[in-house]
Amino acid sequence: MTTTTTQNYAILDQIAEYMDYCKFVRQMSDQTLSNKSYTYQQFIDQSGCGDLTELDNKVFNNWIAVQSMSGVSARTINTRIANMIALFRYHKEMGMELKIKIPLIKKLKTTPPRRTYYFSEDIAKVLKCADDPMDWLIIRISFDVGLRISELASLRLENLEGRKISYIGKGGKYRKTYISTEAYDKLLEWISYAGVTDWLWINEFHKRVQKDALRIRMKLVFQKAGYDNFYPHALRHSMCTDALLHGATEREAQQLMGHSNLATTQVYSHDLEDKERELSDRFRNYSLA
Repeated sequence: MTTTTTQNYAILDQIAEYMDYCKFVRQMSDQTLSNKSYTYQQFIDQSGCGDLTELDNKVFNNWIAVQSMSGVSARTINTRIANMIALFRYHKEMGMELKIKIPLIKKLKTTPPRRTYYFSEDIAKVLKCADDPMDWLIIRISFDVGLRISELASLRLENLEGRKISYIGKGGKYRKTYISTEAYDKLLEWISYAGVTDWLWINEFHKRVQKDALRIRMKLVFQKAGYDNFYPHALRHSMCTDALLHGATEREAQQLMGHSNLATTQVYSHDLEDKERELSDRFRNYSLA
């Protein structure tokens, strides 16, 4: 694996130019900019490419293979591929001659996502297995308010105002939500214990913990509790499902989730038909004799 050195000066300038375009011309959200920036840093580190004009399809395909062998999901890889293609297209429009042939870039095949839900008692079981205070918090807060992993990873001290969390969500929309009292108390303890001054999630060296690392930490705790096939977005599904099961209307669930379209929230209501049967089987379908 190659680290960023002076030999990468060309690609760093090429990326910086495109990122300025995204920020100041396209006015993309901080979340989108962060996702793109992370992709490009991963590409430099894993491919060793120092200049986009020298990049060919063989090197690019090898980069894709490295990610796949590292266990990165096909959906995540495809998002990163899309970020790279956007970078290539920008520079082609600017007149740069590239060796790489964009039409030959293929995305990976993916299977339709299968939603996973966790009930409140499942989350309680998982939290008992979270020995690290940060692991406890990232799981509980994600379940409390249905944060996406990118939104969770982007939280800073300035986003907090008591139990209220304000942040920029998907599509650049401003959102505010409230965490539970228990989570808030433990969050205050974490801020004091870890010495948080900016980013909420930091390691022992006071370096920001990126979203991929957060994803891995959460997955390990769920596996310890006996739940396989965990993915962070399942907590967002679970928050909405849990709210509906506890009496929230579809409109209220829509507000909690920050969906602009009620039809998006109603997908969860339709999924609840099977979940209600499962819930009944778990708690009511037994012999009283």
